Amino acid sequence: MRGRPRFPVRVGLLVLASLACLSGCASSGLGLGEISDAPIALVYWDEADARKRADLMENLTGRSGDPNRPGVANIDAVADFIGVGQETPVSQQLARYPGRIVLLNARTLERTRLEAAPPNARPLAWSKDRNRLLFNSDHLDGGIGQIYEYDFRSQEVRKITHGPAYHLEGDYGLRGEILVNWVSFQKTKGKAGMDIRSESGAPLANLMEGQFPVAPGWSPTEDLIVYGQADESGGVRDQSLILVREARAGGDAQALGRGRDAVFTPDGRWIVFSSQGSRGWRLQRMRPDGSARKALGKSVLSARSPAVSPDGKHVAYVSNEGGLDRLYVRRMDGSGDRILLGEGSVAFPAW
Repeated sequence: MRGRPRFPVRVGLLVLASLACLSGCASSGLGLGEISDAPIALVYWDEADARKRADLMENLTGRSGDPNRPGVANIDAVADFIGVGQETPVSQQLARYPGRIVLLNARTLERTRLEAAPPNARPLAWSKDRNRLLFNSDHLDGGIGQIYEYDFRSQEVRKITHGPAYHLEGDYGLRGEILVNWVSFQKTKGKAGMDIRSESGAPLANLMEGQFPVAPGWSPTEDLIVYGQADESGGVRDQSLILVREARAGGDAQALGRGRDAVFTPDGRWIVFSSQGSRGWRLQRMRPDGSARKALGKSVLSARSPAVSPDGKHVAYVSNEGGLDRLYVRRMDGSGDRILLGEGSVAFPAW
């Protein structure tokens, strides 16, 4: 599949100060000029569609947002989560308001739609040279989610994975390899696991099989992989686990503790993640061996889906304020919470 994306519309600068006041979030001295201008890829809904989606969720499920969304750990739970073989009333109605991948310059607040990505595609990871972007979409293969790559130089889209297995998430390695998770529902027994693929998508190594590894990510040194094992206990507090393992077949996994949405910092020295406590979701960080775990700042904002800037100085995250998921940023020392997008709704930021 090939196509030349059009980037005809540049959205003007937002009036940041007034939006920050409306959201109840002070800038704490964090100026836009200090933030990397490397684009953040994210899923975006405009304000009107975001409100309609929130109203639908409240009418259909009894809650306007989903900040404490349940995890998916075993194969049956994954099947329910991605809607294998069925369309639920919620998914059918939410499909009327699809999100689109947008590239946000966090310094200028310019938004550019990635026209080459279909509606409801999800950004996954940038290549190390930032010339390519992995994303997930179910627009081909009969609605089975697969991983694609957009090349900004050639302006082409390339299909990395193929069915019948679902390939939902992935990350780039230093030498162009691609890490992918997968889940299959063929015959009567489901399977799941994690593979390493070549740049062309050819299988190189099967890292694990039997569990569904959530949001796998490769360390910058390429020796470790971090991923999640989601909680399905149904308890009040999320018990999802963060694990690391060696990036080779047969390597052992080590559980580092509770949390989800784990990402490495660009130097590989820290893992940033979100964890649910008595006062909601908070950002934390720890060493790759699980030591030196501590809160990333004293913010009272709920914070999920962290994405660390390429220079390692800031972290963008999603916070559900007023019933909509908005995009915020803070310094890596934990200071300076500031709203980046105070209109519309966002999901899955990748920086």
